[in-house]
Formats: sequence, structure tokens, C-alpha cells
Amino acid sequence: MSNINNTNIQNQTAFSLYERNQKDLQLTQVAEEFEALFVSQMLKQAHKSKLAEGIFDSSSQKTYQSLLDQEWSRKLSNNASFGIAEAIKLQFKNQMNALETKSDV
Repeated sequence: MSNINNTNIQNQTAFSLYERNQKDLQLTQVAEEFEALFVSQMLKQAHKSKLAEGIFDSSSQKTYQSLLDQEWSRKLSNNASFGIAEAIKLQFKNQMNALETKSDV
């Protein structure tokens, strides 16, 4: 009987709640970064598909466009949800919960 009570107490301590919140926060950050990377690749491919070179195109303009695309992708993924980050969080959160239940046994 005491083993069951000890397990429940350990799962409800402040440190374990803090640890779970940290894991959720890290998972959220990684999922959002992946979504931003995905959007960045979409923007890059959209710029590659232009039909002709412009008169003022140069390597510095391409570098600036690449940096601008990265910034736009971060802003877009933060402000408009594409659903990629949420799908990643759900997928890996289920796996993390499964691993935690296996380690508790």
C-alpha cells in the first residue's frame, strides 16, 4: 500500500511538475522552430520559381532576400498557425507520455 502512495506523491511533487512543464516548453519551442523552417523552405522555393532574372538581381540581393525570408517565416509561423507545430507537439507528447509511463512501472 505504501508503494502506491509513494508513487502518487512522486508524480505530484513540484519538481516533477516543473520538469514536465520544462519538457512541454522545450517541445513547443522545437515544434515552432521546425514550422518556421518549413515555411522558410516554402518561401525559398517560391522565389526560385520566378520566370526570369530581374535587371537589378545580384548576389547581395539574393542574400538579403534569404534573410528576409527567414524573418518572414518566423513571423508567419508565430502569428498564423499552419498546424505543423501542433501536429508535432501532439505526436511527440504522446510518445513522451508513453515513455514516462513505462519508466514509472
